[in-house]
Amino acid sequence: MEAEHADMVLFWTSPTGTEVGKERELVGYDVDGEDGWSLEWNIEGQMLHNHLDIQALGIDGVSYARVSFNVHTLYE
Repeated sequence: MEAEHADMVLFWTSPTGTEVGKERELVGYDVDGEDGWSLEWNIEGQMLHNHLDIQALGIDGVSYARVSFNVHTLYE
């Protein structure tokens, strides 16, 4: 996702499926784009089958870019 003029990037997670909007959880944010927009998220011990939504906010706090992808725990 390009977020050249963003002031903040939010990282959200929610379970996959329908009607899960209320289960969305903010897992972190980044307010310093100088080093790129990133998140260090400790998922040790978690079994994931989630959506990860990344939302870039402009100076007025309005979302102007958003990308979503799925995150799955690998089973051994």
